[in-house]
Amino acid sequence: MTRKKQSLLWEISGKEMVAESYLFGTMHVRDNRAFRNIAFLEECIHNCSAFAAEFDLKDTDHQQLQQATTLPNGSSIEDYLNPRVYKKLEKLLLKETGHQLEHLKYSSPILLFNLISESQFQEDNPVALDNALYNIAQEADKNLMGLETFEEQMNVFSKVDLKDQCRSLKKMATHFISFKREIKKTSELYIQGDLQKLLKKSKQSIGGMRKVLLYDRNVIMAERFEAFSKEQSLFAAIGAGHLGGKKGVLRLLKKRGYTIKPVHY
Repeated sequence: MTRKKQSLLWEISGKEMVAESYLFGTMHVRDNRAFRNIAFLEECIHNCSAFAAEFDLKDTDHQQLQQATTLPNGSSIEDYLNPRVYKKLEKLLLKETGHQLEHLKYSSPILLFNLISESQFQEDNPVALDNALYNIAQEADKNLMGLETFEEQMNVFSKVDLKDQCRSLKKMATHFISFKREIKKTSELYIQGDLQKLLKKSKQSIGGMRKVLLYDRNVIMAERFEAFSKEQSLFAAIGAGHLGGKKGVLRLLKKRGYTIKPVHY
């Protein structure tokens, strides 16, 4: 992707759309740099009739979330990691998040991985960017929806192989300095709006989980974006890793005959 085409915000038009719609690549970060152009995004949201996140946040079911992120059959994270790695993870989790592993040892590896990952980003704002955009749309009384349902997002956890989850968690715990370095690089790529390099980093990070976490979900998101945008102008904010690449939502929409254009703001 050329620098000219580097953007997190894309205008989607054509076919049976009632008006231009927008697709924005967001990230669960509180870094001030990610918020620097939020006024322009707010204007775009106000110009659309509806707002879609990955899932509609008001549909969050905490009981369902807990069930989806709990290890099966009463097993513990101790059953999947050797004692040396478990000790490393225990110290790492406490130092980086303040949580004791003893209280989270029945949680899935992907939840622990995400907890530690998110703790590495700057916390300049009270809420993350994706939540802030949702709040703007809610306050503007926009029609709120999700390109996935909350249940579909939770089902993803059950589809991700436990061996792959454990492999990623083990790699983080045993090579944390290099992991921190990669997190910092990911933040920089996001600020630059470099979707291709960001996708490459995401794929490296999630390894064998990419089909379940990225590709399968991209197809669903592209289909829902198309369906929703035929009825009303839409601003959709989804994880930036879903936008780029041959199997990304942008390419899928282009294949369906839509015009995609980067918005430089």
